[in-house]
This record gives sequence, structure tokens and C-alpha cells, in this order.
Amino acid sequence: MDRKQIARVAHEINRAYCASLGDASQPAWEDAPEWQQGSALAGVDMHLAKPDATPEQSHESWLAQKLAEGWKYGPVKDAEKKEHPCCVPYAELPAEQKAKDYLFRSVVHALKVIEPEKVLVEAPVPLTPPPAAAVASVIPNGHVAVQYVGRRPDWTDHLYGTGLSFVADQVRYLPGSVATQFLCHVDLFREAKTEVAPEKVAQITEVAEIPRDDTAEILEAAKQKQAEELDKENQLQDLRQSVTFMEKDALKEFVSRNYRQKLDGRLSVEAMRTQALQLIDQFGAV
Repeated sequence: MDRKQIARVAHEINRAYCASLGDASQPAWEDAPEWQQGSALAGVDMHLAKPDATPEQSHESWLAQKLAEGWKYGPVKDAEKKEHPCCVPYAELPAEQKAKDYLFRSVVHALKVIEPEKVLVEAPVPLTPPPAAAVASVIPNGHVAVQYVGRRPDWTDHLYGTGLSFVADQVRYLPGSVATQFLCHVDLFREAKTEVAPEKVAQITEVAEIPRDDTAEILEAAKQKQAEELDKENQLQDLRQSVTFMEKDALKEFVSRNYRQKLDGRLSVEAMRTQALQLIDQFGAV
């Protein structure tokens, strides 16, 4: 793929990444000003000429070019004033800006081996930024990202009745109250970091399928199960309460009808009630 095509793809990927952070100000390649297209082309040329250049070196090359053209630091990018918030040393860049350098380098080296005639360029897709709450990673409101860090390869909750299972390093988004319970076990869980480290971004070469998060479904199933168990226990309690008021004939009829057993009528009513309650505890409500 030729340098201009690579620059265009790198620009569009950067535009999409900015949109994911809530910044919809980046123009499509065709609408980008000459200085912006030129900056992308210069970056492509640098990586093609120096394939071992690091993302940091990429930024320093970009910064040197900007300073030579009269640009300086400014909190907001302003082409007329020639001010740019990234006109600072690499070490002072925020993580999301460093990630752009990793992405740019990966795009150049991934596309340079593609033959130009096999490339189909389509019109840019309009980008709509996500809500502000969707920056970096999407966490449901009121939830906490909890990561399993226990020694065992997997773990299933039998303590809090959630029914959740974890494998090594798995992260689940848990409601705050559930997360608080899990995070008490510091040998098993910790609150997960939700941002992506820049060095991880360099490893991204294609869009991977995101595993479906079944946490909400499991918690809802556990909630329904607990409700069913509570309803069952309430039924048993009502049954026990009824037995405590039964007399001998009613007790004999109740046990015979529900448990196919006979009570000795010579026993006291209290003894017969005790036996009926034992059958309820052993076999439940029949």
C-alpha cells in the first residue's frame, strides 16, 4: 500500500479512536486541512524509513516537526494560533495520547506489506461519539469492575448466593453491594483497572470479538432462585404453623394424605405434632 493510503487509514483509525473518547472534532481525511494530512504523511515516512522506531520516537519526530513549523503548546488545538496540547515531551503525554502513537505505528507496519491494487478505498463512515460515561471502558451505572486474582484456576461463589463463576484474571462488572462483599476477600479479588495501558495497544492488530458478559444474567437467575427458595421456605413455615394447631384426627389425616404414613393415635397430641413436623422437615411440602 502506498504512503498516502497508509496515512489515510491511520488518520481514520485515529479519528475513530478520538470519537470513542468523546472527541468528534476530527475531520474525515478528505476534509482534513493540508497541515494535518502532511503531518500524517510525515509520520508514515518516518516509520517506513525507520521500521524499528518506537512510539516515543514517533512522537518526538512529530514534535520536532511541529516546533520547526512554529507550533507551541496550548490547552486546545488551534491551527490559527499554531497551538497543540500534544506539543510536550512524550513522558508528559496522557495515556490516551500515547496510545495514538502505538496505534499509528502498528497501522503503518501492518499496511506497508499490502499490495496497492488490492486496496479498495470507500467513503469515510460518519462517527458518533458515545456518551461521556462510555469513555475508555463501559461500566454499568452503580457497578464496579472486579477481577479474580485467586491462586486456583477458577472459583465459584457458594457464600453470597450469586452463582457467579470466575476464571483466572476474569473481570466482571458487579453491582456495588455485591462488589463490596467480593472485595472483602483480598486474596481472591481486587478492583480492576479499566483503562488500557499503552503497551497493550501496540499488540492490537485487528478487532477481536468481545466475549459476552453474562454477569447480569447469572445474578438475575440467582435472584430468582433465592426468591423461589424464600417462597418455598415461607410455605413450609405456614405448614409448620398449621400443624401446631392441629388435633389428633387432623394430624392423622394430614400425615396419611401427604406422606403416606400412619400416626399412632395412642401418642399424645404433642408427640403426634412433633412427628408431623419431622416429616415436613425431612420431605418438605408435598
